[in-house]
Amino acid sequence: MIRKLDDPSVKLIRLFALFIGLIFAGVVYGQSTVSLPDFNRAEQLHQERAMLVLGGWALANIALGASLQGSRAGSDRYFHRMNGYWNLVNLGIAGFGYYAAQQLDPGGFDLATSINKHHGFQKMLLFNAGLDVGYVLGGLYLTERAKNRPDQRDRLRGFGQSIMLQGGFLFAFDLVNYFIARTRTSDIPLLLGPTPEGIGMTLTF
Repeated sequence: MIRKLDDPSVKLIRLFALFIGLIFAGVVYGQSTVSLPDFNRAEQLHQERAMLVLGGWALANIALGASLQGSRAGSDRYFHRMNGYWNLVNLGIAGFGYYAAQQLDPGGFDLATSINKHHGFQKMLLFNAGLDVGYVLGGLYLTERAKNRPDQRDRLRGFGQSIMLQGGFLFAFDLVNYFIARTRTSDIPLLLGPTPEGIGMTLTF
């Protein structure tokens, strides 16, 4: 069934597109960095802004879910209920991630540690994207199972549609952030010569 343009689930999809746009707009680096602290600071800002986007998405879903689940019937009620439950977890992750990013000291890492953290961040995003695909498939399974469970049809369909939406958002969120992080690989200081800390080394990946 095609949902109407003013349906809350369609509004959530619009929010999905808006938040993805905010990721692109909020993390822009106008020039290559040479200083290692500047590189680490760019990484820190990226992580902070990504957590703000995730937190904003979570708050929007929680607010909409709380306001609509009581007034909706059928699968829509369970759809909004699951959106709220799911994003309580997202909000916790966003809050912890933002706090952890703020505690980082851009000048407190040497070159090797900075590079390891940079690539570790990318690997984590790819791993999460794989989990997100599993969420979408799990939601699809629930919606298909609803066809054979008339006694639980509304609950299974609503939960399944919600999980597919949330998994889809997280998949795009993680991939977008992965590609943003990859653009900073060329900003890794490729130095061979005197530096304030001593002798640098050229490293390529």
